Amino acid sequence: MTEILTYRTIELPRDAARAVGYHADACRESFGDGEYERRLERAEHYLARLAAGIEEFPDGHLMAVAAGGECVGQMEMQVPYGMESGYVNLFYVVPALRRQGYGRMMHARAERYFRSWEARRIELHASPTNSAAMRFYEAMGYRVVGREGDMVRMRKSL
Repeated sequence: MTEILTYRTIELPRDAARAVGYHADACRESFGDGEYERRLERAEHYLARLAAGIEEFPDGHLMAVAAGGECVGQMEMQVPYGMESGYVNLFYVVPALRRQGYGRMMHARAERYFRSWEARRIELHASPTNSAAMRFYEAMGYRVVGREGDMVRMRKSL
């Protein structure tokens, strides 16, 4: 993979439909068709939470864009002030572009973001039934550190 990605802060309302779609798809992949509808946050609630996140952590709420202008994915990340752990709320790569190196490039950008905030580790929650995501996170160096309901908490040291 030689293509370079650029990143831009998610812009609302411009990116609203795309962000809602990515969020819904990530939820579907994590929980399956039957369960995802129960867990899926209503679009207006998700967008309100996303807008607040963008306002507080604009450099952590990003669209990843390929050289031709195609959106490759989305990241929602934060490092609460004074904390040593950064948190990934959403890490999403468009299905047609997975397994092509984009996720690794996006993750490298995420690590730079967390290091810029002097985070010592990255944490996220994942569904253990989403085997592709689990394999990706493990390949990136994350390890399961606990269970919370039907999700696992994963951590990576920086």
